[in-house]
Amino acid sequence: MVRRRVVAVRAGAIRTLDPERPVVECLALRAGRVELAGSPEEVRSAIEGPVEWLDLRPFTVVPGLTDSHIHLIEWALGRLRPDLSDDRSMAEALARVEREARAVPADAWLEFKGWDPAWRKQADLDRLDEASGGRAVVLVAHDLHSGWLNSEAMRRLQIGAEREDPAGGVLERDAAGRPTGVLKERALDWYYQGRPQPTLAERKAAVREGQVLLHRLGVTAVHSVEAPESFRILDELERAGELQLRVLHHMPQRFLDSLVECGISSGFGNDWLKVGGIKYFTDGALGSRTAWMLEPYSDGEGRGIRRLGPEELSRDVKRAVAGGLAATVHAIGDAAVRMTLDALERAGSRGLAIPHRIEHLQCVHPADLERAARLGVVASMQPSHLLTDIRAAEARWGPERSRRTMALRSLLDAGTVLAFGSDAPVEPPDPREGFYGAIARRDREGYPERGWHTEERLTGLEVLRAYTEGAAAAAGEGRRRGRLKAGFEADLAAWDTDLVTAEPEALLSARVMATVVGGEVVYRA
Repeated sequence: MVRRRVVAVRAGAIRTLDPERPVVECLALRAGRVELAGSPEEVRSAIEGPVEWLDLRPFTVVPGLTDSHIHLIEWALGRLRPDLSDDRSMAEALARVEREARAVPADAWLEFKGWDPAWRKQADLDRLDEASGGRAVVLVAHDLHSGWLNSEAMRRLQIGAEREDPAGGVLERDAAGRPTGVLKERALDWYYQGRPQPTLAERKAAVREGQVLLHRLGVTAVHSVEAPESFRILDELERAGELQLRVLHHMPQRFLDSLVECGISSGFGNDWLKVGGIKYFTDGALGSRTAWMLEPYSDGEGRGIRRLGPEELSRDVKRAVAGGLAATVHAIGDAAVRMTLDALERAGSRGLAIPHRIEHLQCVHPADLERAARLGVVASMQPSHLLTDIRAAEARWGPERSRRTMALRSLLDAGTVLAFGSDAPVEPPDPREGFYGAIARRDREGYPERGWHTEERLTGLEVLRAYTEGAAAAAGEGRRRGRLKAGFEADLAAWDTDLVTAEPEALLSARVMATVVGGEVVYRA
C-alpha cells in the first residue's frame, strides 16, 4: 500500500479549537486531513517515512474561515462595477454616472453599486436621465434591496405606469402615478431577470479570480446563496479540478418543487460542493427601509415590506422538510424574525442533514431571543454590517430597538449557534471587518468611540468559533471541519496577527501569510 506524503506544519502557535489541546506547535497533514496535532517531537516520532515541512513560524495558524453568507458569483462578477459607496451626496453620484456614461456605447447598460436610497430626497428622474446621456443606467442600493432605474432602463425592461406592483414588491410612483424609477424588493427582480447576463466563460473566470482573493483573506469555504445555474458552474469547475473553495450552495424558493421532484435534499454533493437549504425572503433591509418591523419606523415611514405571508412560508417550509431540505430564511426586522421562528417551529427539522438557519437576524424582540437556540436554528449573521448600519439603526429604529440590534452576546449566551459571514457583495468578504465589528462594535468612522451597546460584544475566540465551528455546524459538518484535530479537514490559514488576542484596530490590518485547503497550499504571501 502506498502511503501518501505527510506535510508537517509548524507555526508560532496553532489554535486548534480542540478543547483538549487548544494550542499546539505542529500539525501533520495527510491525504487532505489532519493526522496529528501536537509538538514537533510528537510528529517526528509518530510519522513514518519522509515528511515535508511547512514552516509558518512565527505566525499564528487557525482553522480556515468560512464566509457563511455570500453571493459568490454575483460578488465575483460585481467587483469591477463602478461603486458609489464613497460618494457623499446625489450630486457626487450623478457626476460619477455622467463620467462613466460618456465612456461607453449608447446601447450599453451601466450598473452602479453602493447607492444610498436616502439621496432620493435630493434628486429626481430627470436629473438621472440627463446624467445618463441616453444609456440605460441602474443604481443598486448598498443592501441590494432597492434600485433606481433611469427612463431608458425602464423602457428596455417595459416598466411603465400600467405595471402593477408584484406581491412583496413596490414600483414607486410620484403624485401623478408616474414611475419614479425606484424599485423595491420583488419589483427589483424585474431588473435582475431582464438585465444582460454574463457568459458562462465570464462567470467561471470571475469565480477563479474570486477564490484567489478569498484565499488571501484566510477564507477556505463559503455558504453561497444563488440560483441553480451558479451551482452548475461551480460543479463544472469542481469536475475540472479548479474549485479550491468548499461551497455549501443554498437554492432560491422558486426551485423547491424541482429539487423535491429530483430527490435532491440538503447535503447532496461531495467534499467541495453541496446543496444547502431553500432560501426564503421574508422582508427587506434596514438601508432601504424595507425590513419588516413589529412597530413603525422611528422616522415615520411605515413598518417595511413583508415579502412572504406566514401561511405561504409555513406551507413551503413544511414541504421542504418533507423533501429533506432545510430552510435558509432571510429575516432582518423583528416582525420577520418572529414570523420565521413561528414557521420553523411548526415545520420541525426531523431527518434533515443540516439545521434550519435564519440569515441576518438583525433586530430581535426580547421575547424571541431564546427561541432560535431552543429550536436548534443557526443564527447566520454578518457583524461587518455594524461598520455601516449603526447610525441608520439609531435613526430608523430608535434607541429601544437599537439595543437589540445585532444582539450577538444575547444570542450566544442563550445557546444559539452563530455562523458569521459578510453578505458580499453588500459588504466586502473580509473577515477582518467581521472580527472588528463583533469585538469593537464601532462603524467605519469610529462611532461611537466607546462602542455601540457594548454589552453585546464578543471575544476574539468567540468570533473565531463563529467563522469556523459555527459555520461547520451550520453545514452539518461539525465532526470534520472547523477545528484542527485528527480526522478533520486540513483547511487552515496562517496570520501575522493572533485573531484571538489582538486589539480591534490591529485586526483590520492583519495579514494572511499562507492558506491551505485540503492539505494543499493555495496562497503564500
